[in-house]
Amino acid sequence: MTQKVPKVKFIIAPLNETCNIIYRYLTEGYLQSWCDMIYREYPKLREKLENITDNKIRKKVIYEFFEELFKNKKPLLERKTKDFQSEWNKINDDIMKALSEIVELDWPKKDKEFIARVTLNYICICNIKKRIFDVFYKQSFQEMKETCIHEISHFIYYEKWKQIFPKTKEKEFEPPHLVWHLLEMVPGIILNDKKIQRIFKNKFESYEEYRKLKINGRPILSYIQKFYDKRKNFEDFLKKSYEFIQKHEKEIKII
Repeated sequence: MTQKVPKVKFIIAPLNETCNIIYRYLTEGYLQSWCDMIYREYPKLREKLENITDNKIRKKVIYEFFEELFKNKKPLLERKTKDFQSEWNKINDDIMKALSEIVELDWPKKDKEFIARVTLNYICICNIKKRIFDVFYKQSFQEMKETCIHEISHFIYYEKWKQIFPKTKEKEFEPPHLVWHLLEMVPGIILNDKKIQRIFKNKFESYEEYRKLKINGRPILSYIQKFYDKRKNFEDFLKKSYEFIQKHEKEIKII
């Protein structure tokens, strides 16, 4: 029987949620590169926030900035949402099947539709439990597909992880926990698998912080890649990768 695979529905990201996410990133000390990317995309926002230390005022400034931007960009957001939907539909089923094959797990029956929100936020977030992720409105079709595949891979990876490590707490899938760090390292490894590449040719990479991190003089990702290349199966890959990063928790937690 052919496996039924999830579909993706594109919508415009709600303004309030966009503002809340950006405020959190710029206030609560997430990866520095994420803050830098937001400010690089919106230098006027950096100027407005530069000398403000009161978080309530910072939040108000962020909301007012994006409220005005949202009003001006609404027609473009609507058009990009429609165009992204049409372009993604061309590869949806093949990608879903390929991800299922890679992690060696069928998509759960509950997974009928994922929500992709076209957003003003340069950082594309993902809510694994709710099956929601964001794509930046300025992305090209290639970039949009790269983002979608990266974020959707988290969904089925999460299901596989819970199957292998059922005692993992939900909070561990969020920063700064080790489980979250591995979750973000893995796409740069598994999405370059030929099962994905024959559908969507693209060089997938993990975040810069992981590309720069070295263990005993070697890039940490080279160890994870070796575990993948020499795996008996996907479970073997995850167990060896997790055991390795647990041994090097101190080096990883400084990111």
